[in-house]
Amino acid sequence: MLLIVAGMACGCRDADVKAIESKCDAPLRQQAEGMARAGETGAIEVLGRADGPIDAARMHRLAEAGADLSQVTDELFTARIPARRLGNVARLEFVKSLQLSQERGLLKP
Repeated sequence: MLLIVAGMACGCRDADVKAIESKCDAPLRQQAEGMARAGETGAIEVLGRADGPIDAARMHRLAEAGADLSQVTDELFTARIPARRLGNVARLEFVKSLQLSQERGLLKP
C-alpha cells in the first residue's frame, strides 16, 4: 500500500507501480518510497539483472529510461537511477530484477 501512495506522490503510473512491485527487492522499494515521501529527487544505486546479455541497444534503452550505467557484465549491470525514474527502468521487458546496491566497507583486522 505504501508503494502505491509513494508512486502517486512521485507521479508514477499504474504500470510503473506494478513493475516496481514485481522486479524490485524490498530494500529498493523501501528506499524509493522513503525518498518519494520526503520529496527527494536523488538517484539510487542499483544492481540489475537482464534476461540475457546487455548489448549496445539495451544499454541505450536503459539510459533512455533513466539509468546512468556504471558497469555492465553479461546480463548484470550497476547503475544510478533517479528515484522518480525507477519505474521506467523496471518496465523494460528485458529487465528481470533490480535490487538496492550494497555498500561494503573495508574489513579491519
